[in-house]
Amino acid sequence: MTGCPTYQVISGGTLVDVASQKLTAPNTVGDQQLSQLLTFTSAGRSSVVKQTAIRSGNLLVIVSGSPALVDRHLDKALTMATATN
Repeated sequence: MTGCPTYQVISGGTLVDVASQKLTAPNTVGDQQLSQLLTFTSAGRSSVVKQTAIRSGNLLVIVSGSPALVDRHLDKALTMATATN
């Protein structure tokens, strides 16, 4: 998604502008990490979502949400996913 920094989507008939920005992924365990910040704008209102994906072997964990909460819960999500794998 970060290959195209801006694009538009239609959700329920509403046009939404989306801007993506590649971020430095957290230094966490795993073979690969990707993190991006998405800004959704429609009707003069904006919402920001952070997505971080971590691949560890054949397991992929993706955490999305408010930037602070993604950062806070990323390690816990990865620990839980690897414990049940």
